[in-house]
Amino acid sequence: MSWEGIDHALNRVRGEADRIALNLADLDRHVGHRLLKDADLVGETRSRWERASFHVHRLWKVHGVFAAVVDRAVRIRENGGGDPQGELSFLLTGESVPLPLAEQPLHERGLLDSDTEHVSLAEATARMSADYEEATEVISAAETAWDALHPRLGELEAMWQEVGTLSDLVELGEEEHEELRERLFRVGETVRRDPLALVVDTRVDTSSLDRLRGLLDRTRGELRDALRMRDSYTESVERLVSAIDDVEQVVRRARELRARVVAKVSSPPAVDVPDPVPDLRDAVKEMDVLRSRGDWRGLGARLGQIQHAVHQARDDARGREHNLSGLLQRRAELRGRLDAFRARAVRLGLAEHERLTELHGRAHWELWNAPCDLRAATVALSAYQRTLQELSGTETPASRTTRGNGASDGETDGGVSR
Repeated sequence: MSWEGIDHALNRVRGEADRIALNLADLDRHVGHRLLKDADLVGETRSRWERASFHVHRLWKVHGVFAAVVDRAVRIRENGGGDPQGELSFLLTGESVPLPLAEQPLHERGLLDSDTEHVSLAEATARMSADYEEATEVISAAETAWDALHPRLGELEAMWQEVGTLSDLVELGEEEHEELRERLFRVGETVRRDPLALVVDTRVDTSSLDRLRGLLDRTRGELRDALRMRDSYTESVERLVSAIDDVEQVVRRARELRARVVAKVSSPPAVDVPDPVPDLRDAVKEMDVLRSRGDWRGLGARLGQIQHAVHQARDDARGREHNLSGLLQRRAELRGRLDAFRARAVRLGLAEHERLTELHGRAHWELWNAPCDLRAATVALSAYQRTLQELSGTETPASRTTRGNGASDGETDGGVSR
């Protein structure tokens, strides 16, 4: 090599040695690296870190020899020697870096085999680069996993602390949430000791922590309800009893209405009105049993169930009341229509027509008979209306009776349904 080439190559390798030293120092201080070194790893993370730590160890050893060769070249360039140009050419381009060979099994060794290999500075740099990439890939993966998992784990542990506090307040035994505690412990062990087990295709899988968060959140909610129940049991029961009283009034009203409907309408048949109030009141009494046991969590859950049952009972009773009222309203509507048709017949001078008189009598009997058949009354009223239109000459195709789809009231139940 020329002196110009030697100086250029020497400056290059000195720069490489400095950059490698800085990167190795950064790697040693890296949070992920320190965590992996200090953690009691297991599973996938331990296996991958053992391979990565081998690369880190080899990286430092190669760098030490590499730096020693570069330092020797710098000294020769500064101080000279017997053949400085030849020595520097060898150090900078030849196989001047002695590296220990990996240990081989006894049966693969020869008696005179060397335990050292010699590579060039360029080859040493390539090997260090490969080792660096292998190590940083694992360190970066672990750091990414911990960054995603540790905040979630911290949130879960805070929720668990609250669950424990609430459990103490409502006097639950330690074994009450043992399964939940064990699940949290297992998840915590995985996050701290084997985070790479939760990495799938470079993506951190947090589903196990998310499911546990849902369980903790539900448990915490139940315990909060239990605590509120303990502190406001009397008020809660009073509100519940008041709501049941309201249901009782609606049921009583609907039953009285049903009695009137049954007396006045035979068809469609009136819907039944069951009475859920006795069962609801018995359920409230059962709450006292849970209270005497100090089962505030069970009491909170039971309160929610009874409240739901009360709402359903009230809505059901109101729906039946509306259905029954509809039958009486339908009868009143049909009566009003018959009176209107009769008044029209009088204005047209047809009120005493033989056909109309007979049809009016039939419709009137159906509507004023008790109990009346609204379906039959609807058919009779439709016949009266149709005949009046025919006699007065006002019948139109749209008002004529048709069968099947689009049939008039005379061919159907007239809109009366159960």
